[in-house]
Amino acid sequence: MTRDIIIIIIIIIIIIIIIIIIIKDLKAETESEIVAAQDQAIQTKYYATKILNTETDSKCRLCQQFDETIDHIISACPVLAKKKYIKRHDSVCTTTLQHM
Repeated sequence: MTRDIIIIIIIIIIIIIIIIIIIKDLKAETESEIVAAQDQAIQTKYYATKILNTETDSKCRLCQQFDETIDHIISACPVLAKKKYIKRHDSVCTTTLQHM
């Protein structure tokens, strides 16, 4: 194996260990919210429009440009990209560093 592959494997193992440490401390409510988000079952406007048929407009409440889906809220909304995503990124990096 090359040195780069070994380093990548070590980094992956460290990330897995950190995830295990974080997950074991999750509350049941937090875990259920994560599962709902993965299943695209959180009450977004897109979900209400396409699945529940209770809304007529699926556009994002913040940017009014794109459908308000989980993926859009988590990583693609231009309004959230200005500050919230950077703050979340910094928080994850801080937590990761503290567990190393």
